[in-house]
Amino acid sequence: MTERSRRRPGVAAKELQAERRKRRHRQVIRNRIVFALIILLVLLLVVLGARALLSGLFAGGEAAEVTTITLAEDGKVTLEEITDFDTEEYDKSALKEDSKELVESFNETYGKDAITIDKLKVGDGKAYMKTSYQDCDTYTAFTSYGLYADTVENAAQAGYDFNEIFTAVVDGQKGAVVDYDSPGDFAGMNVLCIEENVQVKVPGIISYVSGASTEIVDDSTVSISPVDGNTDAAELVYIVYTDNSLDK
Repeated sequence: MTERSRRRPGVAAKELQAERRKRRHRQVIRNRIVFALIILLVLLLVVLGARALLSGLFAGGEAAEVTTITLAEDGKVTLEEITDFDTEEYDKSALKEDSKELVESFNETYGKDAITIDKLKVGDGKAYMKTSYQDCDTYTAFTSYGLYADTVENAAQAGYDFNEIFTAVVDGQKGAVVDYDSPGDFAGMNVLCIEENVQVKVPGIISYVSGASTEIVDDSTVSISPVDGNTDAAELVYIVYTDNSLDK
């Protein structure tokens, strides 16, 4: 056997070893890619599952995504409240029972249907409760937050002085500051007066709003933030709007 022939098996072995290493390397890379894809798929399923859970929590009609007060044309007030909910310290049954007792106790004085609990759901660390109040006075009596809605003229007669800086609202956005001298400047319009840091929806198109802490969400919705970041403080906010019923 020549020297050359004796070397070939060694060379072949090395080449085979090198090829095996390459194959193992490709297999490792392939496995890593597959593993990464599996992780991404799991994360996607988790996200979709969380969304599905939230959708289930707020299913059964359009629901607010943040705590929102909605004023209806007939004066009825709806509060959709969304709060953090620790199931380790509290459970849905206890929340439901305690809320029911509070409402029943209040209704014994103000009337059977003064307040109703329309919906209560718990999920993903959140509690969603929808309650209805027969009018603004009922809401204020129960929550202790000031809420008043009427025509601008009636509001002035009720003691609201409108002594605030007002901003015009055009196409769902704040515009220029307007000069206000008397309720006559807002003649024919309605107003909602509120002292609470919350999102508010009125039954009409907003024309003017007071308060530097207010943000226009859309044509009929205002978000009120805490004054100077102090969640315990709330300023009186005027939301002047055109009643939807006038267009009917």
